[in-house]
Amino acid sequence: MTKFSITTKILGIRWTVEKVSEVECYANVLSPDFSLGSENECCIIFKVSLIDLFVFIRNKSAAKIEIQRTLVLYDGNNKKLHEETDEKIFSLEKNVDVNILGKVGNRCSFNTLINDRLIIDLRVNVKEITTNRLTRDIDPGKKLREDLKTMLENSVNSDVSLQVGNERIPVHWSILCSRSPYFKEMFDSGMQERVQNSVIIADSSLGTVQKLIQFLYTADFVQGDDLQELFDLYYAADKYEVVDLRTLCGHKILSNATIDNVCEILRLFHRHNDKALKSEVVDFIRLHSDAIFETEGWKKFEVSEPVVAEFISFCLKKN
Repeated sequence: MTKFSITTKILGIRWTVEKVSEVECYANVLSPDFSLGSENECCIIFKVSLIDLFVFIRNKSAAKIEIQRTLVLYDGNNKKLHEETDEKIFSLEKNVDVNILGKVGNRCSFNTLINDRLIIDLRVNVKEITTNRLTRDIDPGKKLREDLKTMLENSVNSDVSLQVGNERIPVHWSILCSRSPYFKEMFDSGMQERVQNSVIIADSSLGTVQKLIQFLYTADFVQGDDLQELFDLYYAADKYEVVDLRTLCGHKILSNATIDNVCEILRLFHRHNDKALKSEVVDFIRLHSDAIFETEGWKKFEVSEPVVAEFISFCLKKN
């Protein structure tokens, strides 16, 4: 392992994000790559939620890089909107997105920027670079995921099966139990499914179960924008207590929120008691309340969830 201490390496990066108001919630907007030292490629990632902004640095190299930063946000006329500078050290490791932006006040003002343009001005002081030249091209985590995927696809030493309709998916109790508290309880309690080494799943489609199992083995989340498919996968992740998958599905669903479908999304999060994401949906409704309250979706929601609808209406009137 080789360590370099660099106390005078200061770099300036200025990047313009176009059409900020059109950026979807939790979608990654990536800057061009830049270098923090020899062969240490990085990029900036801009991301928004309904109530916050995020600026990340992603280190694409195998080296560990320690930096200090000064970060300034400008509008399209170079008017300063936000500035952060301090002595905090940020540690950048390979493919880990590190948030370098603190809490931004007046989040809504970033929806109406001049020319719909945000300028991110970043000055980086590189303090230290640590690299292991013998292993910098090796990604053990990636190899592990590939091996587990092969084990799933080839049914290597499988000892239980999931029955979905007429289809049978061979899997491994050890993987299911280590990744899902639901399956662990089933295993530990000696239920009939454990004795027979077969679990019947009747309330999810084959496609949904396959995506769930693939995530349990590899942590790969590959999902399009079809809202019903996302709802189904969110439901399965919640039922089988796969919290990280539920969170990913929830954020993906939020990124597809529109005036016409937001009531369906609110109903989903309410019925699954997902308070954090439900709060973000309410913020979305607050921003677009006049249009949403005129939709058929809202009228149906008032009928199916009258208490929640009345509470939201009361809160909006109060504010």
